[in-house]
Amino acid sequence: KTIITIISIISLILISTIIILSTIGIETKKFNNLISKKINQSNKNIDLKFDTIKFKLDTKEISLFLETSKPQIIYRSVIIPVKNIKVYIDFISLIKSKPKIKKINLALEELDIGQLKKLIITMKPSNFKSLVANNINQGKLISDIEFYLDENNLLKNFIARGKVLNLEVKLIDNLIIKKTNLSFFADKTDILIKNIFGELDNIKLADGDLRVKLSPEISLQSNFLSILNYN
Repeated sequence: KTIITIISIISLILISTIIILSTIGIETKKFNNLISKKINQSNKNIDLKFDTIKFKLDTKEISLFLETSKPQIIYRSVIIPVKNIKVYIDFISLIKSKPKIKKINLALEELDIGQLKKLIITMKPSNFKSLVANNINQGKLISDIEFYLDENNLLKNFIARGKVLNLEVKLIDNLIIKKTNLSFFADKTDILIKNIFGELDNIKLADGDLRVKLSPEISLQSNFLSILNYN
């Protein structure tokens, strides 16, 4: 009976801990400096400010992570609206008191094209900046970005996914694609844009997709269904 009681108590504590970690989490300040240091290390132009961090459990990936909501991220004097940041920690490295970050998940709030232009102006290359500044008139961006780090906590790869709403782009003079919605997926080697719906003068674009392969050489493939109403 004693053994059964002990096992029951341990099981109850373990289940309770898992439920707490996978839902509300446990608030901690132990890792504040670690997160600030690692994110600031990745780019000297990033200024990260946040109040509280919660230690949580991702039951799908069976992994521990740190989460902070509504942090303030400033990149080259431009405020980036962020919903939350999740930092996934290697459990074994945590036991050894040498925390190793496996990946960082950045969930952005809805970003207006005006804010995006301010952000892109600070980046390279210049021809891309010029394209965005002069050819994109309006739109909204919703995105999640995952940064994967190597053994030295340096950037190894990234995955960006999300959608663009009500996009308006000037392709050439007097040729503008309007009311465009799309979803996208990108990493270091490929950019996949799908579910493209929009209007180009009297042409309605439906169910379009566009794939840009960046490595080993740049290539582009696209496919569109279109309806033409010509008077």
